[in-house]
Amino acid sequence: MNVFSYEQLRKMNPGEFRVYNFIVSHLDAVSEMNIRQMAESVGVSTTTVLRFCEKAGCSGYTELKYRIRQELDMPNRNGGFDVEPAIQYMKTSAKDNIFADKMAQAAKICADASQIILSGNRESKNLIRYGAYLFSGIGKAAFTAEDGWGAVCPKGETKQAILILSSWGSGEDIISLINSYKRAGVLLISVTNTEHCPVAQMSDVNFSCYMPEVSRISRHERKELVSQIPTVYLLETLANEIRKFLK
Repeated sequence: MNVFSYEQLRKMNPGEFRVYNFIVSHLDAVSEMNIRQMAESVGVSTTTVLRFCEKAGCSGYTELKYRIRQELDMPNRNGGFDVEPAIQYMKTSAKDNIFADKMAQAAKICADASQIILSGNRESKNLIRYGAYLFSGIGKAAFTAEDGWGAVCPKGETKQAILILSSWGSGEDIISLINSYKRAGVLLISVTNTEHCPVAQMSDVNFSCYMPEVSRISRHERKELVSQIPTVYLLETLANEIRKFLK
């Protein structure tokens, strides 16, 4: 759903972001709901829905429903990933001084480290490997610790940096891995979907993408997925910035 900008989304608290994700996944139903029905379906108060409307640039719930109906009228809606939020994220980031400062900080951490460890949840394993491939290609020693396993926490003799790729920013294995590295004084960079998650809050540098969730139902389970386009963009941008420090 492309009627809300990245700037609007990243200012939302967890309850408001839940409203957004519900809307994205239930456009047809939401267009017929009143505000109380919406609040009950999401599990928030009507005040939270109204705050969401305000942060989304709507004068109220009526305008929000008008925008949703406009979205429903757009051709070629297929219920899949909408690339527009990812494009918005990349365009906004390219002009954002705060983003540039964080990227420079993350690149300096990685450039100064003798090893970079990449880890994350199971859904991120291919991106973890791609990140290791990118960093190895510019001359950095990069290793993967998929699902929190596969790397030994340093004891002080090796300067390491850890990069976590985790849309949801939670999980027992990931938190345990982070705790062990934090105790060893290792600096942590993370890519998550929101800043309101344990991994983001434990990080020295965090990039929050705020991509809408898309439900995918398989034979055995239902999964909430988000676009990984911003993560690829962040990995490639970070690799380029690290390269500058290595010249």
